[in-house]
Amino acid sequence: MVLLFSCQEQNQKRLERWMKETNIKLTQVNGQRKYGGPPEVWDGPPPGAHCEVFISQIPRDVYEDLLIPLFGFVGPLWEFRLMMNFSGENRGFAFAKYGSPALAATAIRLLHGHMLESGVSLKVQLSIEKRHLCLGGLPSSTRREELMQ
Repeated sequence: MVLLFSCQEQNQKRLERWMKETNIKLTQVNGQRKYGGPPEVWDGPPPGAHCEVFISQIPRDVYEDLLIPLFGFVGPLWEFRLMMNFSGENRGFAFAKYGSPALAATAIRLLHGHMLESGVSLKVQLSIEKRHLCLGGLPSSTRREELMQ
């Protein structure tokens, strides 16, 4: 237990140093630590569908100081979200959003199977984004075509 705590403290300090050196800001909201918004070089609307990748098999002691530069190598990140648990460890998965489907496809091609120092290879695939609109209180006779007009 002491060894685990010591390793976690070291990783946290390494992350804090990296954030200070790079001036990166991370925000923790609802069990995820989030980086981004529009990148500094962004010009245009927010990314649409097929621009986000799902990253799994992330070792619990790996954090944004390794992941953001790795996924940022592909191209500017619109957003990066690392899922966290209450103990401060990551939950083993994250999402990286790029400005175009082409960049997301490049990230999958280049980083799926990428071997981390710990000997674990990342799994990177297209994210299935939840883009649903729920409407209530409509008459049962309402047809889809009517809503689409």
